Amino acid sequence: MEIIPILAILLLVVFLLVVVITLISRYRMCPPDRVLVVYGKLANGLSSRCYHGGSTFVIPFFQSYSYLDLTPINIDIELKGALSSQNIRIDAPASFTIGVSTDPEVMQNAATRLLGRSLDEVQQLASEIIMGQMRVVFASMSIEEINNDREKLIALITKGVEVELHKVGLRMINGNIRDIRDHSGYIDALGKEAAAKAINDAQIKVAQENQRGSIGRAEAEREQAIRVANAQAEAKRGQNTAQAMIAKSDADLAAEQAEATRRTEAAQRVAEARALEESYHAQQQAELARAAREKAAAQADQIVKAEIERERVRIDAEAKAAQTEILQRGQAAAYIAQKQAEADGIKRVAEGEADGIRARLTAEATGVQAKLTAEAEGTRALLDAKAQGFEKILRVADGTNGATQLLIAENIVRIAEIQAGAIKGLQFEKVVVMGGGSGGNGPGQFVQDLYKGVLPIHELAKSVGLSLPAFLGTPGSEASPIVASGATTEAPAPTPAVATAPVIPAVKPPKPTA
Repeated sequence: MEIIPILAILLLVVFLLVVVITLISRYRMCPPDRVLVVYGKLANGLSSRCYHGGSTFVIPFFQSYSYLDLTPINIDIELKGALSSQNIRIDAPASFTIGVSTDPEVMQNAATRLLGRSLDEVQQLASEIIMGQMRVVFASMSIEEINNDREKLIALITKGVEVELHKVGLRMINGNIRDIRDHSGYIDALGKEAAAKAINDAQIKVAQENQRGSIGRAEAEREQAIRVANAQAEAKRGQNTAQAMIAKSDADLAAEQAEATRRTEAAQRVAEARALEESYHAQQQAELARAAREKAAAQADQIVKAEIERERVRIDAEAKAAQTEILQRGQAAAYIAQKQAEADGIKRVAEGEADGIRARLTAEATGVQAKLTAEAEGTRALLDAKAQGFEKILRVADGTNGATQLLIAENIVRIAEIQAGAIKGLQFEKVVVMGGGSGGNGPGQFVQDLYKGVLPIHELAKSVGLSLPAFLGTPGSEASPIVASGATTEAPAPTPAVATAPVIPAVKPPKPTA
């Protein structure tokens, strides 16, 4: 009896241990490089709850969990044939780094749209989104803006890509456009133009620096010349002052000795006069030298300025000529490329038209050949049927003239046409019928006699045993001449004339053929 309570206690302890272990196993901590997504039965009707860092308890049987990896994903985009706003196709290979966002709202989108997807699938989805946004941005910018303002290009791409990536729970970490190339060579032409402009600017700066150096050197030389002239003038003034002092000293000495002796006074006066003359002469020479130096300095200044201006004009002309030559080369290259493209388009159009004409002629020739073949087969069948009919007729006639009768009966219309053709070309200015047209001598009788006199058609039919209708006349009737008198039927003519029925020779009937 004591064993049952012990077993119950043991079972209770085991159950509690199992429950505790289960609860501990369902307590999940989220590492910093992942996002913990808890889904199942959640409060407030949420489909999932995301945790970045921290921990949470996952209720057994009612909730489950999974992780989203925050590892950055590198994507290489090989964008080709994107259209700019000028309808110029551009190739822009780029590299982007993306990852799952840790923003709460964006994490919720990631849990909804990316949970359970592999990194390759996420990379493929992001590639399509980025490529589409790059095409949109390129379509809104011109080639000049794309080539010159890369920061604006990256900013627009980043802005558009961020908005679209947030919809699927991703964010862009970094983006870089590796290169931009266009199919028409426009960007290369812009680069060459920029290089030429930089070279021209550098050449202009070099010319300006050379000009500044020449001006500085000329000013330094002029300053040096002025200072040398001033120093020489100062030296000459000092020399003159010294000589004046000496002369004054001599004059004083002479004045002191003048009272002693008259000869000494005279000598002293002569010496003073000479000294004064030399002083005036030296001062005149100094003034002349100063004027010559100032004139030479002014001439040197004008020559230096003229040389500098001429050098500047020459450098400007060479820079303009080089810029014009580079521009003409670029225009010539663009014109040649345009004409080459037009020639290629015309060639392709001509080849397509030639192929179409060749196919149409082939079809027409085939149709004509088939038509001629069908007509030949039909004619052959008709001739075969006629031959069989003639053969049966001859077999039935058994040597009589049945075949001849058949041939004449078949060609009676042709014979009548020949008779009508013999008289249809005749022209009568006037026909006079005698007796008022009574007794069978009217115009109708005249036409019948004329028709029957052309060919003895009754005799021809009689020779083969045929009887012709009565409206073609009776055998043995003869055409008689008609004398002009009585009533008249006139045709318009300048002068009336009397005509008689012409005598038309009889036409021999054709020989019957078997």
